[in-house]
Amino acid sequence: MRHLNFKNIVLVGFLLIEIMIFGAAYLFGKHGIKQVKLAQAENEQLLEEVQALKQAVEKLEKQLSDWETNSFYKEQIARERLNLSKSNEQIYYLD
Repeated sequence: MRHLNFKNIVLVGFLLIEIMIFGAAYLFGKHGIKQVKLAQAENEQLLEEVQALKQAVEKLEKQLSDWETNSFYKEQIARERLNLSKSNEQIYYLD
């Protein structure tokens, strides 16, 4: 059986310290796993926000298209949102 001398003990110690430093950098460093996971989570959240904004834009584009092409839609907006009526009509409010 071979005995470890002082030189081998020091080399093994340095190797273990180096492995721990690289392991810590790999896990917690600027480009480590933790930062990558945080970036992925942020990316997923931003993609969800983009999807929600795309849906909102589609809805607004449809409203704009309806406004430009559908006279009934204009009348509906005038009646419901602006509480307007034609000259021969009366508006009744129900609570």
